[in-house]
Amino acid sequence: MGDVIIFGSGQVAEVICHYLTHESDHRVVALTVDGDYLKEDKVMGLPVVPFETVQTAFPPAAHGIYVAMSFRGLNDPRTAKLAEAEAKGYAAIGHVSPHAVVPPGFVAKPNTFIMEHNTVQPFVEIGRNTIIWSGNHIGHHSTIGDNCFIASHAVISGAVSVGDNSFIGVNATLRDNISLGARCIVGAGALVLKSAPDATVFPGQGTEPAKVTSDRIRL
Repeated sequence: MGDVIIFGSGQVAEVICHYLTHESDHRVVALTVDGDYLKEDKVMGLPVVPFETVQTAFPPAAHGIYVAMSFRGLNDPRTAKLAEAEAKGYAAIGHVSPHAVVPPGFVAKPNTFIMEHNTVQPFVEIGRNTIIWSGNHIGHHSTIGDNCFIASHAVISGAVSVGDNSFIGVNATLRDNISLGARCIVGAGALVLKSAPDATVFPGQGTEPAKVTSDRIRL
């Protein structure tokens, strides 16, 4: 509860701002970006201030922060910026959508964001600075590491371990009782059936377009 500033001014920041405004007791009062990326004074009606001097305009003693950055660079830029914000004295907030299903007493760790229609079963551990987009299933006794990003509609079965700084793509499926190391990438629609070490990539398999055009297909 309280006033919050958001690092970022792009699409991810806009989405995070929407959820915090409509689903939480926090009040978003400003956005902040690195000075070299400051293009507008206001976004979504909120002031945008340089990150280099943000603590002057919005002191950390009176404001929380959320670092709203994507999975690019295997979440490293978001991780680094969170560390910078905390070094300035800001406490990062976490958020669990009231439209997610989580065990009683579950609390999101700093800079972890769990969106709507996620099912988080009992005995699940989710690390800090992890974004879980909408509509996923995370099975019982699973562990999701720090600095991860799980896109929509992934199925993570029971007793799965996902290492730090990993990315799980849309509609990916991980079978039960497997372990993925740190910095793994699971592509959209991938089916993962066995454990894998650090930095493993499971490519998503795209559907190839047919050789005929739609006007030649009878439905």
